[in-house]
Amino acid sequence: MLIDSANLVGSCMGAPARGSRMRATMKFAVICVSLLIAALADAAGQRNQINALDFQERGARLRLELERAYQDLRHTGVFMSAGNDVSSIVEKYVPIGTSFANAETTLRSSGFTIDPLPPRESPENLSPLRSGEHELMMRFAIFGTLVLAQQGFSRITVEITLLLKTLGDHNTVKGVHAAIYYRGV
Repeated sequence: MLIDSANLVGSCMGAPARGSRMRATMKFAVICVSLLIAALADAAGQRNQINALDFQERGARLRLELERAYQDLRHTGVFMSAGNDVSSIVEKYVPIGTSFANAETTLRSSGFTIDPLPPRESPENLSPLRSGEHELMMRFAIFGTLVLAQQGFSRITVEITLLLKTLGDHNTVKGVHAAIYYRGV
């Protein structure tokens, strides 16, 4: 014989079985919903933490790969103080179409100093002294510098330029140019 514990408890306590079962079900539902909300909040927090760790890891890998590229250029005798293109390396970690926020996080994680974003000035309001598409694009580009090595006043830097997808749009990377330079006296 099967005994329904809700009916047994309800009848022992003198309360109607149906009402106490309904209260117990409601309490259980409230507890389940509370646990579900807490789990979703925790999952969102972990996802944000994972994204931050992912960008830090990408930044660390980018720096290692840039340092290796510099060492390879130096040891093979191919290093040119006027500039050595490493755009393809940077594009692996900051691909075209990346949001500027993610690109900046990755670059800062690798040690780059990022210049402040240019003002959001519409192309129609630009000075007539500025002309040409390239010049306009460079006016709205984002620049960064990473010092790989320094001795006295001389240093080896990686200089990066992130081009905007459209003028005045600071949301998406359209192009990446990066080079290793010798800067000294």
